[in-house]
Formats: sequence, C-alpha cells, structure tokens
Amino acid sequence: MTIEQDKKQEILSNITAEVSGVVIGKEEIKELLLVALLSQGHVLIEGLPGTAKTTLARTFAQVIGGKFKRVQGTPDMLPADILGFYLYRPDGSSTFMPGPIFANVVLVDELNRTTPRTQAALLEAMQEQQVTIERETHRLEQPFIVIASQLPYGGAGTSPLTEVQVDRFMFRVWSDFPGSQEEDQILRDIDRILELQVSPVATLADIIQLQQEVIKIHIADSIRHYIVSILDSLRHHPDLLLGPSPRGGIALFRGSRALAFIQGRDFVIPDDVKRLLIPALYHRLRISAEAEMENVTPEAIINQVATWVPVPREGAASRIEEVIKGARETAETSISDPEKVAVSVVEEANKAAGASPEAAISASDEVASGESETSQEAIAEVRLLSTKVEEALSKAKEALARVEEPAAKIRINWEFAVIVCALVIALVMLCVGLLSIR
Repeated sequence: MTIEQDKKQEILSNITAEVSGVVIGKEEIKELLLVALLSQGHVLIEGLPGTAKTTLARTFAQVIGGKFKRVQGTPDMLPADILGFYLYRPDGSSTFMPGPIFANVVLVDELNRTTPRTQAALLEAMQEQQVTIERETHRLEQPFIVIASQLPYGGAGTSPLTEVQVDRFMFRVWSDFPGSQEEDQILRDIDRILELQVSPVATLADIIQLQQEVIKIHIADSIRHYIVSILDSLRHHPDLLLGPSPRGGIALFRGSRALAFIQGRDFVIPDDVKRLLIPALYHRLRISAEAEMENVTPEAIINQVATWVPVPREGAASRIEEVIKGARETAETSISDPEKVAVSVVEEANKAAGASPEAAISASDEVASGESETSQEAIAEVRLLSTKVEEALSKAKEALARVEEPAAKIRINWEFAVIVCALVIALVMLCVGLLSIR
C-alpha cells in the first residue's frame, strides 16, 4: 500500500473513530453512512425516539468538516421551510433566503410527520443535487447527503412516505435501542459525551477526492451480472407486488465499490454486494396482501433470493486456484524464465478474480521484486512444475525410443507377412485353375 493509499485509509479510520467517541455502538449505521457519503447517496434511518439518530448525523457532519442543518418534520411544514424563498421589498428588489437544504449534511428528523407536498421538496435535491425556486435553479453544496429519520409507521401523527420519496434513499437502516453493555457505557460516559467537542478530521476537498477514487474501483462483469440477476429474481417473486427499481441496482453497484474502498481493496467481491442487499433493497419492496398475512417480510424474501442466485466464484480462494492453474499451463510450455511466467500468471489471475488492471500490475511488481510471500510461492510452484514437466518429457522421450525399435521390427515383419500371404493366395488360385483345366 502506497503512502497516498495509507493517507486515504487513515482519513476513513479517523472519521469512524471520531464518530465512535460520541456515539456508542451503531457500527452498521456508521459504516453505511460512510458508504453512502462516498457513493453520493442518501440514508433513511428508521427507529424509535432517543436512539441517537440526530446525534449520529450531526457528529458525522462535524467530523467531515461540513455544514450541518437540521429540519424538524411537522404536519404544517411547507416546502419553502426547507428550500428557502425570495424576500421581496417595497422597492421591488428581492433577496434569496436559502433554506436548510443548502448544507453538506441535511438531517430531516421525523420525515414521515410531514405532508407529501413537503416531502416532494426533497426530490429534486436528492436526485439532481439542485433545487428550483420561482423558476431559478440553485446548485447545492458539495458533497451533499440527506440523512432522514422516521418513526415506525403507525405512530401518532405519522403518514407513509411515498414510493418516489423512499426510492431516493440509497440505504434504509434500523436504529434500535442499545444493548445492555452499550447502554452501561453510555451512562458511564454521558457527561464526557455531552461536553465532547468534535473536531474535523477531514476537509470537504478530502471527501470529494475520496468520492472520485471510489469511482475508479473495478467491478467485474460477473459481479454486475450477479446484481442484475438478484434484481430480476426479486421482480418475479410471487410474494411481491412491487420489486426494486433500477435505483436499487445502482445502490448495490455504487455502494459495493465504496465498501470495497473502505476495506482497502480496489476491486469488488460478491461479499460486498451481499453485505448491502438488505440496506439497499428492503425499502424498495412491497409485499402482497396474502404474503403479509403469513408474516412474510422483505428481509426474508431478500435472503431467499440470495440463496437462489448463483454467486460468482470471486475472491481469495478463486484467485489462488487461478494462479496455480495458470502456473501449470505455462509450465507445460517449458519456459525457461519462471519469474516472468509468475508475473503473467498473477496478472491474469487478478483480472479473472475481478481485480483492476492496476491491481494486476501491482501484483506483478510484487512478483518481480520478490516482496510478496504469495508471489514467491507462485514462483516456487512454477519452478517445481517446470522441473516436473521437464522430467516427464525426458522420460517420455526415453519410453518413445524404447518403443520405436520394436515398432520398426513389427512393421517390417508385418510387411513380410502380407507379401507371403499374397504369394500363397496366388499359388492356390493357380492350382485351382490348373485342376479345372484337367
């Protein structure tokens, strides 16, 4: 890993560590917030009051050095309360008064307490990174992420979010009550947590650069087809009225790249996709009435489909297998330079395993320099196989030499026997002819 890569991983680690200093637990939500930020997506947090939804979003905004705005959802809220408005003066001049949407991290608390009209104010902002007010288009801050919270549907004063609104969120996560140990730690450190001043550990420029790096993460065709197969299976599932939209596939595609980047890889593996299936697809499914009566849940359907769709064989085990297979194939050609062979083998194995060309080059460099233990093993494997092949070829030549001499004798004896048989047949025919004349 280069110095630049170390710096990027250090930024990500510092963000998580700083947030964890204020918010105890919630590791899954922290990770998904970071994945959504790097993927330029948005997160819907559903949970009961007092489960650190607001604290988590505010701390997350402070840590990345961004501007944070909070919107409290109420039934009488208007779109202008979120977007902003033009203030007109008696002299005919006007001034634009930006709303809280003009921030890097926008927390909309209890979104499902607002009316569909107010919810619609977020649609353009979340999809197009802009808002239109009185025929004037205004670009939003970058980076930009909406973190919305909602109470479980059916609570007092709540209304369901529209399907169009819900589909705008990249992930949906559940914020539950803390466990016993976590709650004990919260009570023990509550005074420190309330007085703790969070310091930015990254700049907005750092976040934008990290977003650009995530776009470079390689995702193999087989994994892309894996995502498509999951979406298609869900859309044809008998227990669903509505399957995931194309945004569900986009969320899996972009989110898996960000997850791979966070874990220090420059290529996606199937486990990245499987890790995000429920957060990315749960809120996009609509259960049929019959299935709902049988207590079928979106999570159960997603897990069921995940067992149906074949998983592409990518990852470490597949890579080792490909390396050994490639070593055997190239050893059979009796190439005299095993290190060069190993470089080629590792490069092809990386490509087959879904790695980027850069990863293949890096692996090849490791083989050439002898710094990687795995690469040295590949070289040793090639040398051993080359030796075995050469020995086998030598033995085959000796066996062939031993077979050629008897074969030549057999060939001569066979030809002589054919001539003798032909002469005997001719003599018999001659005798028969003479007898018939008499």
